[in-house]
Amino acid sequence: MISRRDLGILTGSAMALAASAKGAAATPGLGNAIRPGSFPGFWDAEGDVRRAGGMLHWRSAGSASRRPPLVLLHMLGGWSDDWRMVARPLAAERRVIAFDLPGHGLSAWQGVPPEVQTVEETAALIAGAMTELGLGQVDLAGTSLGGCVAVALAAGMPERVRRLVLPSCALGKGRTWVDVRAKEADQLRGGMFNAAGDPLPGRPEALVKVFGVRDAARISAEQNASRQQAGRWIRPQERGVALTDFPRLMTRITAPTLLLYGENDTFFPSYRPIAEAALRHSQTVVLPQASGLPVLDDPVATAGAIRQFLDA
Repeated sequence: MISRRDLGILTGSAMALAASAKGAAATPGLGNAIRPGSFPGFWDAEGDVRRAGGMLHWRSAGSASRRPPLVLLHMLGGWSDDWRMVARPLAAERRVIAFDLPGHGLSAWQGVPPEVQTVEETAALIAGAMTELGLGQVDLAGTSLGGCVAVALAAGMPERVRRLVLPSCALGKGRTWVDVRAKEADQLRGGMFNAAGDPLPGRPEALVKVFGVRDAARISAEQNASRQQAGRWIRPQERGVALTDFPRLMTRITAPTLLLYGENDTFFPSYRPIAEAALRHSQTVVLPQASGLPVLDDPVATAGAIRQFLDA
């Protein structure tokens, strides 16, 4: 559980952020365009790392300390700013670095997106970027797609990951290509994508129904903007996740792992038994009254749980 001391520190940090965000709000007005970098005041530095055929963008907060740096990976169709309200309080004691995954945010690749972008390929790109930034062993956190990539990195390069944090991740068994195409047909009929593979805007009501999101109007606006930015890179990444057998990968992870869920979520907790059975050293935290998008919807509680786990 989160101690009163941790909760007090993180709540104080959140209040300070809210005060400093007047005129630089956590989210631009919903009538304004939301773009990468629309959220000033949360990051101290940013830059690009060139990788094979493209460029990974990163943002960071805090400075180097005796604690390992913390690397953050965002959700499918998201961007590094998804982590901004969690990263800022954690950066008080360590350096925090968030990446835009390939094709997302300000990360850009040459040519058209591939048919499939595997989680192992993305993990290798992130690991290479970490090396170029001078990061040795790190603490690693990823949500949704970012968590799937983090699992692949921790499984394939265990020496690079000291502790692993997985808020709201769909870590299921691998599916067939027939399954993948059937799901995409359902998404087309449901209005999530058009026939060309472009993501279409979603409605706040869906976030409330599936994930129990409270701040649905804000989060829906941000997700629509970040999904539009990722465009046709969403489908290849989603296919890479669907085709991966995560129980097999998770058995290779040696790092202590935190599984994080929201109490009001109806989607991600179904994957909890699979992850708990496969991971060697895991603990699970269910955030009270939190949604299935805790990084965006419950940043204070999420930061508190992560901080307590990393400092244990």
